[in-house]
Amino acid sequence: MRTIAFILAAVFFVVGILYGMGKINWLTESGPGHAHHITHLIVAWFLALLCLVWARFQSKPSRY
Repeated sequence: MRTIAFILAAVFFVVGILYGMGKINWLTESGPGHAHHITHLIVAWFLALLCLVWARFQSKPSRY
């Protein structure tokens, strides 16, 4: 599960960068003069952060 979390985090991070650059605005295009969707960049990076937190909690507990 930890590997899946890291892969998803990387995917969401890249998707966020592509949204910020305006490369994948076709998913949210509303007309010829549409703006870059910075909110989608923020949401994608937040999802990446949540995946990293998920990966952190998947570590094995330490034995005392």
